[in-house]
Amino acid sequence: MDAPHLRQEGTDRISLRSLLSDLPTAGVDLDPAAPTAPRSVDLGRAGRLALVACVLGGLYALGALLPFWFLTSPQSGAAFFPAAGLTLAVLVLSSRRTWPLWLAVVAVAELVVDLTHGQSAGMAVGFALANVVEPLVGATVLIWASHRMTTMRGQVFGYVVAAVAFAPVFGAILGATTAVAIGGATGGLSIAGKWWLGDALGVLVVATPILAWSRPAHLHNECPPVEAVAITLVATGVTILPALLWEHPMLYAVLPVLIWAAFRGGVRAVSLAGVGVAFAADWAAVTGRASDLIARGTPGEQLLLVQLFLGVTLLAALTLAVEVAERRRAERAERRAEAELIRTELASANAADLERRRIAQETHDIVGHALNVMLLQAGAARRVIDEDVDRSRQLLESLEDVGRHAFNDLDIALGLADETPDGVANLGLSSVPALVDVMRRAGMSVDLVIDGDEGRFPSTLVDWSAFRIIQEALTNAAKHAPGAHTTVEVRYEPDAVVISVVDDGAGPMRGRSASPGSGRGLIGMRERIAVIGGHIRIGPNGGAGFEVRARLPVPKKS
Repeated sequence: MDAPHLRQEGTDRISLRSLLSDLPTAGVDLDPAAPTAPRSVDLGRAGRLALVACVLGGLYALGALLPFWFLTSPQSGAAFFPAAGLTLAVLVLSSRRTWPLWLAVVAVAELVVDLTHGQSAGMAVGFALANVVEPLVGATVLIWASHRMTTMRGQVFGYVVAAVAFAPVFGAILGATTAVAIGGATGGLSIAGKWWLGDALGVLVVATPILAWSRPAHLHNECPPVEAVAITLVATGVTILPALLWEHPMLYAVLPVLIWAAFRGGVRAVSLAGVGVAFAADWAAVTGRASDLIARGTPGEQLLLVQLFLGVTLLAALTLAVEVAERRRAERAERRAEAELIRTELASANAADLERRRIAQETHDIVGHALNVMLLQAGAARRVIDEDVDRSRQLLESLEDVGRHAFNDLDIALGLADETPDGVANLGLSSVPALVDVMRRAGMSVDLVIDGDEGRFPSTLVDWSAFRIIQEALTNAAKHAPGAHTTVEVRYEPDAVVISVVDDGAGPMRGRSASPGSGRGLIGMRERIAVIGGHIRIGPNGGAGFEVRARLPVPKKS
């Protein structure tokens, strides 16, 4: 039914489709240099194909016998011809290269059935040609149309138009022409109409469940196979029991069952229930109980009314099943879209929260560093203001400069948080010498060692993070050991940059109460390292001093 889905091969079992698709490699290899093992595999495939061909021929012959059961004269057309649906389904499910085999099997089976039931050789050949051309046209047009239909609604519409309605026209024309030209029958138009209706019902009843049950079950909301079988049994019983027990027309009672099948099991359940209803109605017609199913009339009229009821009822139930499936699929798509929207909103909220925390961290780093340096400079200026006015002026100017830069950095962190401004790029490792110079002017004793070639630094995030870690480490040293000697080292490696800030512990405040793992600044260092996948060590350096050592991996240049 759903041709693009139908053509998906199963990988965990041997299916009808896998058997039908083996012919292109099923021939015996005539090359004497070919290995023996592949030849045995080909023979095994050929054997499976032969088995399938025999089964197909037998089932086709069984279905072809129905015209002789329904009507005394087969030239009048088949009331219900399941062989037409079987042939179409086999062609749709198999490779085009296997079609000649299946069509040859169908032609032979048709010839055998016709010749053994009193038909002339000419009529048998004409009927065989009609029953070969019809499924060939139907399968070709259906496959062509299915590749252009993207929705299930479109797939079913294409199936009904191409396979159920259009293809039987060719069989009806050829069959009626054969009956009139060779068999001498009259009423060619009536014969063609009966042929078309019988073959159309055969495709609708037989091909629909074969194609529907050949696709994966998880594509649509469908009931389990056990429930589908139960619905089929109920539908069959509702169809046939009135004819056996009450002898009153109650065929309309099957409609609620088919509606139930449409809602519960979709196309699969409807197609399977349709098989039960159709064969039950056919049995009643064959055994002369058509008047118990439908309004009374001549046998031909009753048979036609039964056929029309089956066609209209099954098409209506099939349409309902498709609409239900489409609505459910649309609902699932809407729920997925809503869930995706919720996930997007949550991601946006999380991103906003992370951004707020990042801004808070940047604000702490900027303000904390600036205030510590400014306090050092203000204290130094206070101590020398009476003895050295020029030195005091220099310290106050440096204090003013540090405050101004702090405000600029704060504007970057708060006012332009949504994007990385050009000013941020200047606050990287290239700014470390200027930072060290500021700390020296504030009264700290700082040495700077740079090892390796900086070149073009490929990662702004690593560059920015390394600068901030050095800045925070110098700020901590200035706060807790203002009289200590501090060494800042930056070493560039091929795949990383290694930084360290180590002091010797001199000064009255080094016996600080803050532990190595506490403090917002230290936490910020670890968070920066975690983001870029590096590692850091913060703590005593083995003596009286303190150290911060970090290794920041550098992404390779693309």
